[in-house]
Amino acid sequence: MRKRKVTYAKTDLRNLAHFMSGLQPDQKSLTEIQTVYDNLTLLGQLLCAGTDITRMRSDFNSLASLLLDQLAKEHYKKATLNLGSGARVAIDVLTRNLFERTADIGFLATDSEICSFAEAVEVDPKVKRDRQWQSALQSRFTEYVNKYSVYHNIILLSPLGDVLVQLDDDNAVSRTTDKLVEEALTTNAGYVEVFRPTDLLPGDDSPLIYAYRVMSKDGSHPVGVLCLCFRMQDECQRIFENLVAEDDWTVITLLDASGRVIASSDPYQFPVGVKLEQANDDDCRIIRFAGREYLAATRPAHGYQGYMGPGWVGQAMAPLSHAFEMSEAHELGSVPDDLLNCVLETATLFSQELRDIPLKAASIQQELNRAVWNGNIWLASDGAAHNAAFAKVLLREIGSTGIRTRNVFSESTTNLYKTVLSSVLFDCSTQAALAIDIMDRNLYERANDCRWWALTRLFREELAQIDFADQEQKKRLTDVLRTINSLYTVYSNLILFDQMGRVVAVSNSAYNDWLGKTLPESWVRPTLGLEDTQNYSVTSFTATDLYAGQPTYVYSAAVREPDSSEPVGGVSIVFDSTPQFQAMLRDALPRQADGSLVPGAFAVFAGRDGHVISSTDASLTPGTRMTIGFEFFNLQRGGSCSDIIIYNGRYYAVGSCMSAGYREYKSDEDTHQSDVVALVFSPLSDRLIDAESLHSLRDLAVDTYALHQASGGETVDVASFYLGQNWYGIRSSYVVEAIDPERLTAMPGASEWVKGCLMYQDQVLSIFDLSSIVSPPKPTEERRARRGTMAGKRQVLILHSPKDQTRFGILVDNLGDIAEIPVAQIEALPGMMSEGNSLVESLIKPQSGSAERRILIVLSVEKILHRFSEKELAE
Repeated sequence: MRKRKVTYAKTDLRNLAHFMSGLQPDQKSLTEIQTVYDNLTLLGQLLCAGTDITRMRSDFNSLASLLLDQLAKEHYKKATLNLGSGARVAIDVLTRNLFERTADIGFLATDSEICSFAEAVEVDPKVKRDRQWQSALQSRFTEYVNKYSVYHNIILLSPLGDVLVQLDDDNAVSRTTDKLVEEALTTNAGYVEVFRPTDLLPGDDSPLIYAYRVMSKDGSHPVGVLCLCFRMQDECQRIFENLVAEDDWTVITLLDASGRVIASSDPYQFPVGVKLEQANDDDCRIIRFAGREYLAATRPAHGYQGYMGPGWVGQAMAPLSHAFEMSEAHELGSVPDDLLNCVLETATLFSQELRDIPLKAASIQQELNRAVWNGNIWLASDGAAHNAAFAKVLLREIGSTGIRTRNVFSESTTNLYKTVLSSVLFDCSTQAALAIDIMDRNLYERANDCRWWALTRLFREELAQIDFADQEQKKRLTDVLRTINSLYTVYSNLILFDQMGRVVAVSNSAYNDWLGKTLPESWVRPTLGLEDTQNYSVTSFTATDLYAGQPTYVYSAAVREPDSSEPVGGVSIVFDSTPQFQAMLRDALPRQADGSLVPGAFAVFAGRDGHVISSTDASLTPGTRMTIGFEFFNLQRGGSCSDIIIYNGRYYAVGSCMSAGYREYKSDEDTHQSDVVALVFSPLSDRLIDAESLHSLRDLAVDTYALHQASGGETVDVASFYLGQNWYGIRSSYVVEAIDPERLTAMPGASEWVKGCLMYQDQVLSIFDLSSIVSPPKPTEERRARRGTMAGKRQVLILHSPKDQTRFGILVDNLGDIAEIPVAQIEALPGMMSEGNSLVESLIKPQSGSAERRILIVLSVEKILHRFSEKELAE
């Protein structure tokens, strides 16, 4: 039997749009207007009064479809951003953690006490049963796990797989046959990474173990294998808790190379061990699991310092019915309307396709406006027209529909733009949280390193009997420091000092001039006075000669006598803050769809007081005070903030997140609580605009077709239009038609007020521009079509003289409406104003009770024609 196969395209928006609740208001508004267009088109065709809007209806349908498609795309992009970010952060944070583990095993396998015990067992197997020696080694393992709490067990094996000693007494394993022993003994790499069931940890279905060989004192042969057992599920849950809120429907999983779930934020929906389909592309796709459909995003690890991880991927999923809840623009709730409107006007985020939508809507309205105009002109010229009253009602309704069309598209397009903006704000917040999480985890390791290295047997023995004249002693200490520094490359220098604060050895030879000198730092005495091996000291982020006069953190711990807690010196590790913080911040920078960095975006680490610690913006050097809102810094631990600000002459989306610590680091028990905030800035525009200028660029789309209807008595039809921002009118009886200026041909050598000529009904007509006569010149940039304005192509009004029927045309910026004006509202021009070169015929006062407060200036066709005739004769 042939199976029926159902597949979904990864971006089948027609299918996904059903789940986008944020689209429904726009769909409803557009559908309502679409119904009106259908009805008006039918009535217009029946009336045959120049009211056939079939083409405009088709244009509307096409534009409505385009708008809904764009809205769906932006909802989809934000959902993809949400899921993709969760998947990427989960796998990248874990990969960085595991990179540290690869260094841990390499160094701990060289520990002198571990090596001595393994070699002693090789010489005399009875040593294995020496309880005192075993207890001492278990205590050392305990000290290690107290610092590096990411491990739950440490196991030392013989080359044959016998368990020599382990931390966890409850693990009743005495021997292993796992091939990891052979791999650790023979590998050319610095570690062996194993993630699979093993007889070393029975009952654990997904243990992650790092192993490496332990060498004899002379380095001639291996005497054992050391295994560090990582808290895999515990660590993954910590990552998931930072990414998934309690009310979030998103589920984040980690998958191995075969697609098997190895960790899950919701094991009830996706249990460990099940296999999932992957969305191996840059977007999302629909997957099915347990009879439910999910939108899924899969992201591989980016790697860290050459380490690419075990080959796992992060996969985030959300049920289709909830996948697009994050797509709504909730992030903009705190942005003031005036500021938001300015950003929407100037933002450079929107594609040309998006920017064209309101222009196309304005074009549709312009076409409808012209249809209404010409319909009213037809009625005015044919007083005995059949169904004239009905035709006027129909024309008004068509005009109102044009206004509604523009307003609905303007509102929907604004919603679309807001979705784009909210995506940027969400991305900034997410990346800021990632940056501070990376920093907290990184500095956790630094606090661990200094405490553990302070327990190095050689350091304790040599500092207890330091002799500055003993060059061999200095070489032994220096060699160990350099070995450590070669494994842990995040440090600029490692320093050993005695109980007088004198430098005994350094790992960085550039600082050899410090040897024998007393450290002048204020942290030396507090370090020597630390209570126990769990304590450490760390400087504030300040400049130090130990880092070439640049600011950094210096972590220190006391080195104690071999068999007591008496301090004999200390070890200090100088964090290489400049490149390390830069790398963290670069990894957190927002990226475009193609993976490239967002141009102009930058990230910052700063203190709670706003002083910069590090920044990818070269102008923000360490110590610079950031002059942005206090709300970005006044956060609780782990708190976040996002907003739009004005910065350096541009609008920026900014997300910030305060450090929360990691495990024991900066926990309530940790005495070191210096707060750091990560901020991510993403540019939204390349300029600013003030609210007043913005208001002048936007025309309020008011439905005036119902405002200028006479309630009775004698009336005159007046056709209104705009020249710049000025409102003019001409008696409808003198208007032939409004047409598109595309057929206009320029006349070489003509005056600026002669725009050219065009053919109209087999007659060549001159076309004049009244702008230079009746209103001041308008800058070219203010004539540009803008989002939310009525600006579009200029129109040509064909006029005729009431005396000799001479025809000519004038250019106008926009058409107004054709209104029935009561004669009582028409006021003749005062004598002093009617003389000379004035083109004005009369003034129309605002109707009592009307929302319109402007005076309509009615121009005289005869005066226009006479004025231009005089100009032609003069020239």
